[in-house]
Amino acid sequence: MSSTTIFPRRILATRGNVTARWFGSDITLILTNGHNSTAEVVLDYGRAEGGRPVFKLTASSATNSNVSFRSIYSETLREVDCNNGDGPFLLFSNAMDTYRVVNYTVPVVASTQFVSAKFTQRSQRYQKLQLRTPNSTITFTEIGFKPIRPEQIPNCKFRCSNPLLNKIWEHGVRTVDMCTVRAGETDPAWDVTEEGTVVHGQHWSPCRQGTRWADKIVRFKVRIDEGGASWGVHMVVNGLIFCLDVRQMTLTAYEGLSHQSSVFPSIIKGVWTIDEDLVVTNWVTIETVARGDSVSVSIGSREVSVVQNLDIHPILGGSKANTGSIAFGGPEGWIATYRDLTVTDLKGRILYANSLLPIDRGRTFADFQVGTNAIAAMIDGAKRDRATFGGDLHISGRSVAYSTTNFEAVRGSIKLLTSHQTKDGYLGNLCPIQAPIHTDDTEPPTYAFYSITYALLLVVAIKNYWLHTGDNSVVEDVWTALKRLLKFVEQFLNGDGLVAAPPPMSLTFFPLVGPIFGASSEINLALYDALKSMRLMAPNNTDVEDFDKKAQNLKDAILKRLWNADDGILRLSDTALCSAHSIHACAYAIILELTPVHDLDVHHLVNNNDGLPCAFKGEDRFESLGLCSPYSAAFAAEACFKRQEGVSAVDLIERVWGPMTNENDPDYSGCLWEAMTLKGKPYHDSTSLVHAWSSAPVYLLPEYLAGVRPTKAGWREWVAQPVAAGLQDIQMSVSTPKGQLEIHWNFNDETGNGLVAVKVPPGSKGTIVPPTEWMFDQDIIVCCVEEGAKTFSLRKAHPVHFMQPKNIHQKPEVNRIIPILQGYWSVCIEWQKHWPSCFSACFRHVKHLRFLVGRAFGSLKNLYTNC
Repeated sequence: MSSTTIFPRRILATRGNVTARWFGSDITLILTNGHNSTAEVVLDYGRAEGGRPVFKLTASSATNSNVSFRSIYSETLREVDCNNGDGPFLLFSNAMDTYRVVNYTVPVVASTQFVSAKFTQRSQRYQKLQLRTPNSTITFTEIGFKPIRPEQIPNCKFRCSNPLLNKIWEHGVRTVDMCTVRAGETDPAWDVTEEGTVVHGQHWSPCRQGTRWADKIVRFKVRIDEGGASWGVHMVVNGLIFCLDVRQMTLTAYEGLSHQSSVFPSIIKGVWTIDEDLVVTNWVTIETVARGDSVSVSIGSREVSVVQNLDIHPILGGSKANTGSIAFGGPEGWIATYRDLTVTDLKGRILYANSLLPIDRGRTFADFQVGTNAIAAMIDGAKRDRATFGGDLHISGRSVAYSTTNFEAVRGSIKLLTSHQTKDGYLGNLCPIQAPIHTDDTEPPTYAFYSITYALLLVVAIKNYWLHTGDNSVVEDVWTALKRLLKFVEQFLNGDGLVAAPPPMSLTFFPLVGPIFGASSEINLALYDALKSMRLMAPNNTDVEDFDKKAQNLKDAILKRLWNADDGILRLSDTALCSAHSIHACAYAIILELTPVHDLDVHHLVNNNDGLPCAFKGEDRFESLGLCSPYSAAFAAEACFKRQEGVSAVDLIERVWGPMTNENDPDYSGCLWEAMTLKGKPYHDSTSLVHAWSSAPVYLLPEYLAGVRPTKAGWREWVAQPVAAGLQDIQMSVSTPKGQLEIHWNFNDETGNGLVAVKVPPGSKGTIVPPTEWMFDQDIIVCCVEEGAKTFSLRKAHPVHFMQPKNIHQKPEVNRIIPILQGYWSVCIEWQKHWPSCFSACFRHVKHLRFLVGRAFGSLKNLYTNC
């Protein structure tokens, strides 16, 4: 095997008769079974790794001609001892091994054997090897993963005087890279041969043309090569699945995602014994008839099963009950070959036909989303789902801009998702990466539609991509589609001016919460952000005025119907309890400068007795989830930065993301996690520990601690305006279309002196605004810079001392309010003395000052009320 193979770092545990010799990358493992004993060994790679599993066997013996062993994989230590590892995961994709368990059978030979898996493991830390054959011995001298591609070296850098923040940023960068898929990186899951299409037991892949089919007749020929054959009807993600087991000679029907429960339950709908003479022939014809609430199966010309009283509701897409497509897949280890597929309606009219032979190879891969990924894409998680989501791209697209700058993957996701738009305007926001660009005039498959929120966040992701790249062509290509989406969403405006979408379109970012009924704050905030994004990208003043007007009307409606001014929270929806809210919605409203300043802002965003913040609060059914979400915490941290609460933002980032960087944690992955319990453990068995939506610190730290972000597309203009967070040193560089932009801040609070050094690429100009209580040594607070390297000295602004009423310091609020007034009054005085030349920067500073003065006087009101 090549030296690029990733090897385990240690043996974690052994059971049974195992002999191990381990010297660096040189390993010898000898597993020996007796008649009733099983030898097994658990290996630890030290962090989550991905690639094609490979083995080198140098000796084997058995009482028969073959030896069997099993390899089980898991990201977490707990699941490696489960029979299925941390699988199965069968929701959306065939872009990885969906079972996490692989059985191998090798011949007993004296020579060296090299064995590799058909399917890749994309993010696993632990591996268990079990010898399955009684009275046998097997010797491994190499075990590991063959990487699919090398890790990408980031084009951006971030360093500061806080080592933990540096570690979090680095782990986030690796997360971004592992959730980036280059074009052609994914292996086809099926094999199209001269005899037919060979389907190995994995995720049941639906034909994308049929996700809306109701009554239908499905016919195909199948040859069972190993274990059995399996197909499904009414399939989008879930449906009715049939498993024809030739070992047990049974046909079993399951309602669900697969033949076994995983994220969602699978329910047995019937078991039938099959006569051996029906399947002993080389090829058999199977006919499945779906009519109303019943489905029947015939093998040859004999009806063998009928399932009645079905009421199958698709998990995605909102289609009617008992609708969906034909799908093929199967339990792990099953292999069957299919050909001559036809689907007709009950009158015999052709709905779909595919020979499943080489002449239809390209169409087979595209129609069932089982070929390679034709375009680069950003995915949600490395081990699963390996699909692209509009909501996840809202986070990961910004992270790409401050790390790998692999914008080809962001652009690919945008192109893939926006190609899936219904005739009434609903825009695709979820798609398997192996799916093709939807180019014809037919309605796109229903699996492309998760929620309206994710469709609207895709608009924001496109705006962010445009700001960082200056790629006007993408905006021009999708502009009409984006305007159609907004028109589609507007049809759900209620009498209060809020969007109240149907439940199938109202899922939150966390599916276990279920749909939000009524006018959801999440949807309406995403719409507001989408309108502001469209305004920024708008090609003419007419569009600008239209988006401004709609955004203002929506803002007024949100404040009137969803804002709880007493408690300072944004209600989950207009039908929810006044106390029911989510952290990310409250934070999102602050980020968008939609809700007014409230004394409890920071408390709602970060306070949980110094523990991890609960994502949903104020209602038992939400709080009982006990969910800490890095997705929602990302919004909360950004909202703290927006409120100039840099210390609180950093504290939140350290509490939520810091534990993920602990290399001594058995759940350490070297990356950032999808979700946690409030005790800081992975939320459930299938939680992704390499998840792109958790990568927000990759952009939050440079955007707010270094203060650097683009203000005009393509970094033609930018601003560097950091938020004070008690850090002495911050350095960053970002790769822009104009070249590398570098900035270095240094603050010495003891001496009151500091500096900022900047290196600006040609064709780019920026505005530098020191953080609160700091200004340039030349007695100015804003400086404009263009091409070249420059260094500026900084100094602290002089505080102003206020006359204070006697005994006022007895009030605890005073110690918090006086420094605010002192610091910002001194800024006002310096500003009046030295009016900067850059008006646009002044305007931004005015907005910032207005917020701070409002905050100070709001607190003073409470202070003197209590005095």
